[in-house]
Formats: sequence, C-alpha cells, structure tokens
Amino acid sequence: MEIVSRRFPPEKPILLMPVGDIQWAGDESEIALSMLQKHIQWGVDNNAYFLGMGDYIDTFSPSNRAEIKSAKLYDTARKALDQSAEKMVKEIYEKALKPSRGRWLGMLEGHHFHEFLDGTTSDQMLTRMLSTTFLGSSAYVRLMFDGGAGKVGTVLVWCHHGTGGGRRLSAPLNQLDQLPTHFAGDIFLVGHHTKKVAAPLDFCEPVFGNKAGPSLRHRTKILACTGGFLKGYRVGSVHGLVPRGNYVEQKMLNPVALGGVLIRIRPRWKDVGKHTPERRQVWLPDLSVEL
Repeated sequence: MEIVSRRFPPEKPILLMPVGDIQWAGDESEIALSMLQKHIQWGVDNNAYFLGMGDYIDTFSPSNRAEIKSAKLYDTARKALDQSAEKMVKEIYEKALKPSRGRWLGMLEGHHFHEFLDGTTSDQMLTRMLSTTFLGSSAYVRLMFDGGAGKVGTVLVWCHHGTGGGRRLSAPLNQLDQLPTHFAGDIFLVGHHTKKVAAPLDFCEPVFGNKAGPSLRHRTKILACTGGFLKGYRVGSVHGLVPRGNYVEQKMLNPVALGGVLIRIRPRWKDVGKHTPERRQVWLPDLSVEL
C-alpha cells in the first residue's frame, strides 16, 4: 500500500475527480471518448484534482499476461507487444488526458495493463506522462489543509481499483461498506465495477473537555464507486467481419454507467466552547459527492 500527502491552502474548497476504467484499445467507437474529453476539460477548467482508478488501456488481463509469459515469445515478439501498448498509452494521453497533466494526486494500478520487457508497466508509463505518483494496488492519499496556529486538518482518501463482481447497484457499496470497520479514512473509493453509486456514511463521537459539558461531533464519510468510460451495448458492433458485441454484451451484463463522480471537499473548523476559556476549533470538513 502506498501513502502520499498533498497540502492545500486553508479555507479553499477543492474538487476531487476519480477517473478510471477507460480501457482504451485504439478504437474510438468502443469508449465514450467525447464524454471523457469533456469530463477532463471540465475538471481542468474548475481547478479539480484527479485520482487514477486503474484500467486506462485495454491490453491484457491477469490471465492474458500469464499466458504471454508461458508462451516464451522471442524478444522481437515481446518488443512488438511493447510498441503496441506504448502506442495506446500515448494515444489516450494525447486524445483526452494531456490537459490534466500535473493535476493528478496519483494513479492506481488496474487489472488491464501491459508489462514491458524491463518489468515496468503501461500504468507506470502513463503516470510518468501525467507527472504524478504511481500508487500500485491500493493507497492512502492524505489531503492536508493548514488551519493556522500550527493546526492541520486532514481528509484521508482510501482507494483501490476494485475486484470481484455483482450485477446489482449495491454490489460495490456492499464491498465498500466493510472497509471503515478495518481501515481509517474519510473517503473510500473503488473502480472496476463501472457503476456510479455513492453513499454517505455518518459517524458520531463525543467531544470532552468543555466546562459547558461534553458535546457530540458528527462527521460524514463518503463511499463511492467511480464509473468508467468503456461502452457496453453498441449498435453495429463487429469483431472483424462478424457482428458481435464486446464482453459486456456477450455475457449479458447490465448496461454500464458512463462518466465519473465528483467529490466536493470544503475545509471547515468549528468553534467548540464559545464564550468560555476552553474555546477551541475542531476540524469538521464538509464532504459531498455528485454522480
């Protein structure tokens, strides 16, 4: 698990846009490219920060990579595969992601990626092109807000590409709902399911130390599955000369949710013990999510 931190000015709200499950394979008709381009540009225009959720290009699944390794291909054949994957990474960067360079908090590894001859991956290549940090399988991303007088408020994001399946909208939420029992965090994110679902999770805790007596502090955590941009059912879909849908259609899966989610984070310090010598400020950020 990787752990990274990013410091932000006090009082200024920020927008967080997780982006993943693009699965670019070189055919513009297979993904919602125009939607992705507008999504990224809107984020750039509104000073949002992006978080990569994996599956940026659609090359090889884990089982495919295992088959390739067992095939004992010549280096020339492996180099040809490297060149193909490198081409796809450069294409999705130029076609959609380039305007966001420098605005990514980090990028997770997905299931679909290519492993180059030197051992690095296509996910790492895209991470370098976007000038950010490769987060591997899962990560904590700590967002820090200066509060003055030595105070720092934090919003902790737990993120993972995701795993498993489930046709119902509740499937990723059922998976996410388990996490706050075992992991600290304010925002919990997964991709993989290509569903756009989210839920607030409210917590209540006592606050002691006031002459006026104890009080209660309420905090809201966010659980969210972050959507995707690979199309499911398409009219006229073909493989070569054969009318045939992609794996979503072949497996009779539910239509996918295209697009991503938007998380708003507003730094907030609340006064506790007003009009008493024990007056102090407690960190209570406002978190909300839009689908």
